[in-house]
Amino acid sequence: MKPKGERTFTKLRDLLDEQKWDEFITNVEERLKEMLGSDVKVDLTGLKVEYKRDKQDAVNTAITAGIEEKAKEFICPRIPEWMQPDHLTIIGIIGVLMTSVGFVLGFINRNWLLLVPTGLIVNWFGDSFDGSIARYRKRTRPNYGYYIDKIVDAVVVIIFALGIGLSGFVKIEIALLLSSVYLAMMLHVDLVVHVENKSQNSFGLFGPTEIRIIGIIFVAIMYFIPVNYYDIYGHFLTQYDFAVFGLSVIMFIILLVSILREGLKLHKEDIKKWNK
Repeated sequence: MKPKGERTFTKLRDLLDEQKWDEFITNVEERLKEMLGSDVKVDLTGLKVEYKRDKQDAVNTAITAGIEEKAKEFICPRIPEWMQPDHLTIIGIIGVLMTSVGFVLGFINRNWLLLVPTGLIVNWFGDSFDGSIARYRKRTRPNYGYYIDKIVDAVVVIIFALGIGLSGFVKIEIALLLSSVYLAMMLHVDLVVHVENKSQNSFGLFGPTEIRIIGIIFVAIMYFIPVNYYDIYGHFLTQYDFAVFGLSVIMFIILLVSILREGLKLHKEDIKKWNK
C-alpha cells in the first residue's frame, strides 16, 4: 500500500492535465529555488546529495557523499587561483600512475606499496576537485568538461588495472575483468545521463571514493601478509586473485540489478505514450 503522502501526490497529479501538471511542477521548483537559494540539496538522512552539474542533475548516495560536499566547501576557496581544472585533472592522472607503479614495484619490495595509498589520495583530490573548482569559480565548460572527465576516468581505470595486473599480486586476466566490469558500470551511468539527464555518481552506498578506501585497506593487507599461492586446476592463484575476482562478481551483480531497474523504469515511462 502506498504511503498517504504519495497517494495524495498521485491524486493531485490525476486532477491536472499534463500541461497544467508541468506548469505546477515548474512553479513549485521556482518557489523552492527562491527559498533555498542554492543548487545543492541534502536529504534528511544526510547520505544523499543532489546538485547541478552544469545542465545535469547529479545524485550521490554514497556513504561519504555528505562529507565530500563539506570538504569541497572548505577546500575550493583555498585552492590557488593559478591552479585550473585541467591542472587538477593532470594531478588525478599522476595519482593513478603513482598507484600503478606502487603495485608493480611493491611486489618486489613491499615498501613501494606505500605509493599506492598516496597515489589514491592524490587521484581523489584531482578527480574530485577539477569539476568542483570550475563550478565554484563559475567557469564551467559543460561539453569539454564532461568529455574530458569521462574519457580520463576510462583511461585511469585501464592504467589501474594494468598496474595490479602486471604486479604479480593479481593475474592480468582477473585485473582486466575488474576493469571491464567497472567500465561497463561507467557506460551505464553515461547512458542514464543521455536518456534522463541525470548523473548517478554512486551505486547504492558505494561510489569512487568508497572504492579508493577499499583499495587502501586492501594494500594495508598486502603490506603485512605474504603472498600465498593456490593450485587451482593447474593455475596458480594468489589470495588477491580470489579477492579481486570476488569484487568483480559483486560489481557485476550490482550492474545487472541497476540495468534491470533502469530498464523497467524506462519501459514504463515509454509505454505511457501508447495510450495517448
